Amino acid sequence: MVEADDELLIGRTLPEPSLTFTLPSIHDGTTLDCRVYHPFSLSVSPRAPPWQRHAAIVAHPYAPLGGSCDDRIVDVTASTLLRLGYLVCTFNFRGASGSAGRTSWTAKAERADYMSVAGFVAHYAHFLDPFKRAEPADHLPIPQTAQHTPVLLFAGYSYGAMITTQLPSVDTILATFKSPESGTPAAEIRLRAEYMADTENAILASARAAALERQSGSAPMSPRRAMAMRIGGDEQNRKSHDLPRRSFSLDADQKFKDMINKARKGHGKRASSVSVLQRKASGTVSSDHLKDGTGVNIKILGTMTRFQPAYLLISPIQGYVANLATMSISYPFGKKAAKPPKSTKTDQDDTRSPTELNPGHLAWEAEHKLTSNPTLAIYGDRDVFVAAKSLRNWSKRLEAVPASQFRAHEVSTAGHFWTEEGVLFIMRDAVKTFANLLLTSEPAVPELTLEAEK
Repeated sequence: MVEADDELLIGRTLPEPSLTFTLPSIHDGTTLDCRVYHPFSLSVSPRAPPWQRHAAIVAHPYAPLGGSCDDRIVDVTASTLLRLGYLVCTFNFRGASGSAGRTSWTAKAERADYMSVAGFVAHYAHFLDPFKRAEPADHLPIPQTAQHTPVLLFAGYSYGAMITTQLPSVDTILATFKSPESGTPAAEIRLRAEYMADTENAILASARAAALERQSGSAPMSPRRAMAMRIGGDEQNRKSHDLPRRSFSLDADQKFKDMINKARKGHGKRASSVSVLQRKASGTVSSDHLKDGTGVNIKILGTMTRFQPAYLLISPIQGYVANLATMSISYPFGKKAAKPPKSTKTDQDDTRSPTELNPGHLAWEAEHKLTSNPTLAIYGDRDVFVAAKSLRNWSKRLEAVPASQFRAHEVSTAGHFWTEEGVLFIMRDAVKTFANLLLTSEPAVPELTLEAEK
């Protein structure tokens, strides 16, 4: 067994995160611990491939049972996606590890936590372009017809997979961040994504230019100290194995104020989110602050990257276990299909938030996204939490939907924790095959050809 295999088995395959920070949940402002890993395309190497804005989010197992973004399966999944060229974000749900709050009884708060991170990742990837653009990203058209549509992959393991199945469509999620009121968590998330991307653009562009100069021999590259990013007291030192250490003198508070004023509609009173973004350490938004709305909204972006959503579900929990985890009587993604609403119009041009949509619509939308977009569910036939028969029936029902893009991959002898001999590598290879097809297929993932286990 090679060293890389040993690392895979113990779940230590991810490098140090490029960014470590916190975000406020759009549910109630609870602070969520987040990590972002940049792919090789965002390295300083002149030989790096172009940055295509492909991104992925990986959600972890149930926090009360020890689940966090340090989970072994999360690590394996995230590192596999990172090596394929995805920008990867992992995070802790409320009540897990570095995040504040407690696990909810209904999973409603956790769905909002995931949506908060998704909103950040989508906007961070949109604004992040260190080696091309010289103009503000929100004023430029995105030439996606000339390249592959960026993929936004929503992934989860165990409880994280269950939350992933319950998410609304990507259009509904992004509608929350389209023109949020200043001072709200949604506004802070969007502004933070823009600020962090702008900062990284400057850092990476400078480092790449220095690398090119050193390569050409025109100028030596002096060693520099790493920049410590702090936004609202939350960002920590950036670490990267291939990024030269450097220091930049930036007045973060003033830059944030300038950006907030620029983002507002009109030039009236200063947006109330300034005080939120300057808060120390916690990064939370108090309920009093949320009630004190100014009526000033962050402006709508001139253009926004159009992502191809995709979904990866590893050992998704179903039936009674899901009911126990959410303290619900019925689970909307079980034996029966959710009924479609009277109007199937998407929320692409709608400014309503997911909380303003009725539960029936959300249930239908959550399941519909799995069949209308590339989706892979991977599970073992010896899962101690969910009977294989239940998972097979669920998978067959979703695969039977006309034009369904849902696919399931059952792994023989595999349990819920993927500790049986050889099964972790099979799961890893299935993730790799699916995620790689997403990067090479347009507009939808083709039929998967994964080898059946003997």
